[in-house]
Amino acid sequence: MIARSLAQYKTKGALSDPKLRTEHKIGKERSAAGHQETMAAEYDSRLNRNNSRGIIDVDRISELPDDILGRVVSMLTLKEAAATSVLSTRWTNLWKSSVTVLDFDAGEVFHDIASRNPPYSSDEEREAWVQEKRRWYINWVNGALRQLHDDDDGASKPIINKFRVQFFLEKECNSDGDMDRWLEFAFMSNNRLEFLELFYFTDSRSHYVFPEGCFDRIKTQTSDIKLLRSLSLSFVDVRGEVVEHFAANCPLLPHLVLHQSHSLVSLRLRRIRALRYLEVSRCRPMKVLEIDDAPGLTHLHYHGQDDGTKELRVHNNCGRLVELTLGFDFCKPEFAFRSISAYVGRLQSLTVKMSPSVIRFPSNMAELTCLERLTLQNLPAQGDISILGWSTWINACPRLHTLRVKVATTMSKGKSLRLWKAPVVNKVKRTSIKEVEIVGFNGFDLDCEFVEYAFEYFIGMEKLVLDRGLTIPGFGGPYNKFCTEQQAQIAKQRALEFKSRAPPTLLQFDVV
Repeated sequence: MIARSLAQYKTKGALSDPKLRTEHKIGKERSAAGHQETMAAEYDSRLNRNNSRGIIDVDRISELPDDILGRVVSMLTLKEAAATSVLSTRWTNLWKSSVTVLDFDAGEVFHDIASRNPPYSSDEEREAWVQEKRRWYINWVNGALRQLHDDDDGASKPIINKFRVQFFLEKECNSDGDMDRWLEFAFMSNNRLEFLELFYFTDSRSHYVFPEGCFDRIKTQTSDIKLLRSLSLSFVDVRGEVVEHFAANCPLLPHLVLHQSHSLVSLRLRRIRALRYLEVSRCRPMKVLEIDDAPGLTHLHYHGQDDGTKELRVHNNCGRLVELTLGFDFCKPEFAFRSISAYVGRLQSLTVKMSPSVIRFPSNMAELTCLERLTLQNLPAQGDISILGWSTWINACPRLHTLRVKVATTMSKGKSLRLWKAPVVNKVKRTSIKEVEIVGFNGFDLDCEFVEYAFEYFIGMEKLVLDRGLTIPGFGGPYNKFCTEQQAQIAKQRALEFKSRAPPTLLQFDVV
């Protein structure tokens, strides 16, 4: 009824135009126009009477019971839910008691810092801007937690099951203990924490340290961690003892991520039957990583470093491993493959990140007979080196269907380079490879020679994608940004040249 009246009211506005009124007076439309004007006039009159009596429109949403409103609020983002608190005291208490997810996602601010956007004239000017954003982020998290923890408002305390913090924060940002208090809040006894992610991206070695006081409370069971299903710690210095305690006392934990921890020397995970996905990457001081009796483990992601892990042991009842990611910074991968030799024959998906100096397939390894998906990523070197050595990996996968190549070149280079070309052994024409994607295609010799190789030897290829997004090493994602606009045009031109002479068997050729 309200919608019909509003439509009639809008019609009156249209009919106030003399030209339109004249047109509506023609023929049969004259009576209809008159009727609409009458209805709109009655609507205006009714609004005026209500206003004169002090009557306002009824807030139908607020008439709903708290349990229904709580369900609605719980589906909003943290910022949206907090914004409802300005409506009334009831709404203030409602969002505080209904929120179950605390996802402090800084969105565009985070990505602007990561991609160095906007540009600044000096490093000092940019650092001042980053520090300002850090203060803003810390105040945002502190303010939200302060509202939720207020004991004087009469609202029931929220039961948090997901807590996520992601920003550019260093150890010094915890000088007032703010970041420690965030963890204390997450592990409060009334919470039912299922998901915890701390991602404190930093360019320095000054990482946030997982607080011993918090670990002590966890060990004494004043914090219940038994419901935890996902634990992700990035740029957080945490000891192996802490991680092992989580793994042993979280029977439902299927997802564990440890990235860039400088305190992780050894990690022994034993009898972790619920674990499905394990990632341990770029933990420099790590010497031993042992996985024993993990029957549910299907995905393993390990990235070692030149002075890092000396022993990787995967043994005893890990037979469901089908997806593996291995990364190496200027160290040879033989030791890693040797430790998982019992499982490589079952792998269906493999991702390898490596330095050009160790780009060849280990000579002591058997063929990957079940592998269908292969991703190869080179790590940037001082001089960009040919990646044609990857043919040894490709030829070791007789059933390979999908190949993805991620090219990380030195981003300061603004022109095509004359590259050293590695000898390519076992040039074999392949019919099984149907889909190929090259991420980081920029028109340099490095990636162009690989496209030429694909044209010549992947005779069964049906789909080729050239993705011009740059891969930023260490950050983990491709960004569709280029060093210069000129380089972007060069990449596009070279891609279109390849497209114009693609083999006739190629059914799909995309340039993105």
